[in-house]
Formats: sequence, C-alpha cells, structure tokens
Amino acid sequence: MQRIILFGKSKRRTRTTRHLARAFKDCGHQVLWLNPARIRRRQRDRSEGWIVNRIEAFEPDIIFIYSKDIPLAVLKRYTGGGSKTVLYYEDMSPEIHPSLAELGRRVDFFLATNKGQLDDYRRAGIANPMYFTGACDRYDHRQRRAVLPVWKSDLAFIGKARADEPRVRLTQKLAATCRVKVYGKGWRPFGLSPAKRIITPRSYALVCAGAKIILGADITSEVEGYWSNRLWLTLGCGGFFLTAYVRGMETFFENEKHLVWYRSEQECLELVEKYLARPDDRRRIARQGYQLVHARHSFHHFADRVVSLCSGK
Repeated sequence: MQRIILFGKSKRRTRTTRHLARAFKDCGHQVLWLNPARIRRRQRDRSEGWIVNRIEAFEPDIIFIYSKDIPLAVLKRYTGGGSKTVLYYEDMSPEIHPSLAELGRRVDFFLATNKGQLDDYRRAGIANPMYFTGACDRYDHRQRRAVLPVWKSDLAFIGKARADEPRVRLTQKLAATCRVKVYGKGWRPFGLSPAKRIITPRSYALVCAGAKIILGADITSEVEGYWSNRLWLTLGCGGFFLTAYVRGMETFFENEKHLVWYRSEQECLELVEKYLARPDDRRRIARQGYQLVHARHSFHHFADRVVSLCSGK
C-alpha cells in the first residue's frame, strides 16, 4: 500500500481528479486529495502553510499532481525528498508555458499525453518526460440508455467551438448532410445551437448512447500520440467513434475494429455516409472499443502504472 497525496481541482465536466482518487483507493492505496484552489479560498494567506502541514502529517510516498494544481513553493519543499513526485499533464499546447516547465523541472516524473512533444519538454529543462496515455472511469464512463430526444442524433460532437478551427468547419459541413447535434459552448456564431452547453460524465454517456456516430476532431491531429480524452470517454461509454487519424494510434487501436479514423475532411464525410447506413457494423465496433478500454485503459490501470513507475517496477 502506498500513501498518495493527490493535488487537483474538482471539475464538474470531467471529474478526472475524482476518478484518479477513487482508482488509487480501489487499488488499495491510502489517498489524501487536496484541492489548492478551494484551500486558497478558505485559508487565504495561510493556504501554503496549511497544505505543508497536511503533507507533513500524512507522510506520503507519492505526491501526484494533476495538471499544474500545486503551489510552486510547496513543490520546492519536496523536490528531491523522500516522496516521489509525479505531474500528469493531459493538455497540449504548441508552446511549453513557463509555469508548466517550472513545475516539470522539479518533479521526478512528468507524464504527458502526447509523444510528439517529449523533445520540446526536454529542451524546456524537464529531465524525465514520459508518454502516458489517458483513461476512462470504470464507474462513470459506461453504457447507458438514451430516451430523451436531446441525446439522439445521427452525429454528435462534444466540445467547445472556436474561430478558425478546422473541426468547426467540418461540423458545419456534416450538419448539411445529416442530423448533427453539438454539445458545448461557442457554437451559435457558427450557425449551430448546442443541445447542451455543459456535459457531465453521465450526460456524456447519454450522448454516446443516443448518437449513431461521435465525431473525434481535436484542435490538432499533427502531434504524434496526442488525442484528447474525448477518445477514452467515448469508447468508455460505448459510443461509435469516428476520429481524425493521429500517428501512433495504431499502437493502441485497430482501425474499423475498435474505432474508425479518417485522414481528410472528404474521407470523414464519406465515412459518415457509409456508417450511418451500417448499424450492425457501428454496434460491433462500438462494443469492441468499449471492451478494449475497460480491459486495458481504465483509471484503475492508470493508477497501477503510476504506482509501478514510482516503485521502480
């Protein structure tokens, strides 16, 4: 059993920190979850001292940081100490933000969900960046039954719309060919009214149950090994996932067995038409994708991998 302090916010939309905390506990470890943002609101100027006192009392074997959710001054105290420090960063931006690099240089393990930027992280001074894939949750991400019309569509996209993004243009084109529903903020200026602006894990599963196709289109598909958690969540909820191809995807998935990928807008349009006409193939692929991620890529598997890494196994 490991004693693990988990730093991270409680986000209504993804609940990743909650999923991590529960997975570590289910795997037999003792977990103390600290939310620095909430602590700052309550403790104000005393927040860093309060956090240090909790760490000292808990005596962790592992300090696990989700994203950048730890005060730098607190991390400095434990760099190179008796506790293994791990930072898990699941976002991707073209440039390494100085605040991320500052934290990354001070942890034992920097876990990134993209393979193509590992050299960039090293150039930023992060000594030990590692490619670490995301996961789905064993409990929240599961198959549900969609009854209400708000969840039903030919094709659904879950995510925020921003100007000059190819995925917005692609979604607009698809809306002209089939019944499309979008879920997220920022869609009205592009002529699409969101069915829901906020999606929780439960409603994500309902979208996956009600949509014939879930579209996977991230901000970029050019970074090797990077795709958003939309992939893990969709497969984890039993959705049929049609997504842009990313180098390295074939390491984890088989095309047209666990999901389907496209390499151009035109191919995406053609595949939507093809699979809307093939419900049995959609169900087969969705079932196999669901089985794969729950068998190999849940947060429980993630937790085991983190503990093994910190234990040197």
